[in-house]
Amino acid sequence: MKKMQGLWATLAWLGIEACSVNSGESGMKTVEFKLLAQGTQSGIESQRFEVIRDEVAFRSTWEAHAHAVTPTLGPPNVDFHTAMVIAAFAGTKSSGGYRLDITKISQDHDRLEVTLLLTQPDADCFVSEAMTQPYVVATTPRSSQSVHFTLSTKLAKCGQ
Repeated sequence: MKKMQGLWATLAWLGIEACSVNSGESGMKTVEFKLLAQGTQSGIESQRFEVIRDEVAFRSTWEAHAHAVTPTLGPPNVDFHTAMVIAAFAGTKSSGGYRLDITKISQDHDRLEVTLLLTQPDADCFVSEAMTQPYVVATTPRSSQSVHFTLSTKLAKCGQ
């Protein structure tokens, strides 16, 4: 539980609210997104959330991410005239068993809301002792609106 308290303190320090989104709010509509990459090994070791609207910024983020992955892969193709990239990195975790997902992207009249879920292993889970860096990268239709990230966590139930 100390890890969770540290996560919430970090989120508060970064100015990121940890709250749920009411999908029934008036004016909120779901925005489609396409998963580009997801996994647990990244060269980005600190928690960060990015909205990328151009090729140069995407290449820079992708190079920082992919330098730790073998074999090193180039960035996926993205048409930045019609799309933008949402990238979320959970930071280094002390074991395997973590997963980061985009569960929803919603839009209202003045901003996009990206809802993230970090699944962490319960104490009874058998996981790798290797450090991991969960991440998720997706495209969504291009927008000039501000983007707000909401991160919640849940425990994975692994056994009795």
